[in-house]
Amino acid sequence: MKETSTGSRTDERGNVLVVTLLVLFAISVIGFTMAMVSSMDLRISGNQRTTTQSLFVAEAGLNEAIHRLSLPNPTNVAVSGWTGNVAIGDSEPYNPNWGARIYLTAPGSAPAGNANLFTTGTIQDPGRPYLEYSEPNGADRVLSIEHKWRDLDGDGSRDANEIMRWDPMQIPPENFNSGFPIEIVTVTGQAADGERVIQAEVTKRTIIVRTLGALYCDKAIRLTGNCDFCGYNHDLNTPPWTVPNACSAWHLASGHLPGVVTTGDDVKTQGSANVAGNPAPINMDPTNPFYSLSEVLGLTPTEVADMLANADNTSIKNPLNGITYIQGDAKITSNFTGQGLIYVTGDLSGAGSFNFKGLVYVEGDLKYTGTPWILGSVIVRGTSDWNFSAGNAAVLYSRDAITQALSGAMPCIVLSWREM
Repeated sequence: MKETSTGSRTDERGNVLVVTLLVLFAISVIGFTMAMVSSMDLRISGNQRTTTQSLFVAEAGLNEAIHRLSLPNPTNVAVSGWTGNVAIGDSEPYNPNWGARIYLTAPGSAPAGNANLFTTGTIQDPGRPYLEYSEPNGADRVLSIEHKWRDLDGDGSRDANEIMRWDPMQIPPENFNSGFPIEIVTVTGQAADGERVIQAEVTKRTIIVRTLGALYCDKAIRLTGNCDFCGYNHDLNTPPWTVPNACSAWHLASGHLPGVVTTGDDVKTQGSANVAGNPAPINMDPTNPFYSLSEVLGLTPTEVADMLANADNTSIKNPLNGITYIQGDAKITSNFTGQGLIYVTGDLSGAGSFNFKGLVYVEGDLKYTGTPWILGSVIVRGTSDWNFSAGNAAVLYSRDAITQALSGAMPCIVLSWREM
């Protein structure tokens, strides 16, 4: 008679059930874990996305600050029905307590500032949602700009001689005496729940002009009338219409050039022409080179082409500030003032009077019978000998006037960048 084991089969079925339940539990745990990991990955991905977006927003705010610090002052534009100056920046003599805030509102609706604080609204397109790199009011998270400074005397207050400046000709370039102030720009970018704070140090790009004299020509010239050319290096603040020998009170200790320089061509003085300079009033050395505009400015031809393509002026007007680029001949028939660069590809002529700080560069001939006063340098390539007349012009060389006038029209550069 055959025997069966009912108990064994029952135990086996029980074991299978237990194993099945364990497998199902394990699968549930794995599924739950995977769901948790997936959810966590999504959250991490979302956080990374928003934090990355907020960094991009902060960089956009930094770009607006740099753009507006780079603009010539004044730069009047229309934004949201408001028309006014959107340039930002302090000027000589620099205020150690100067600061600026760009609010997330139209320029005409920004909270009021004070004597030390310049306030303005964003120049973002009002037809689109604002990128949140500032706030509409208050001080927290507002895009801010201030002079970099060092508390030299330890009194906790800012003094004019404690403003940090940047001069690439100095070693080290950070100093307290020369160059443009270093501006600290602090921006908070916000996107959804993300927030990133960046701080950058920016300053004006400094143009070190390479000229050989107060008047620098590539052709033989004749100086007539009561013209004055002084190659001594003059202070930036030399009063307009100051001429030799009264200008000696404004001579600096170094950096002097001849009053008139040619590339070996003759210089004839007639009438009451007055030429002064150091080491010699007139330099006609045939080894003197003649520099192109890009060589004078120390820029590449591409950089010069970009600068001229975005010139502030393409005709003579009053005031004549920034980069003036005139293709062909130019004629001055009325009085004006200005500073920066005047670049004429043809001849420059005129009979009026004006005072100008900076560099005048003429590819053709220069014929002037009026009374211009220029603090900086005049460079004339010329087309043939003796096609130059200065009338009663006065040109006083000033390295600082050229640097300030031209660098003021240059964009800002970023010296350092960090995340807070």
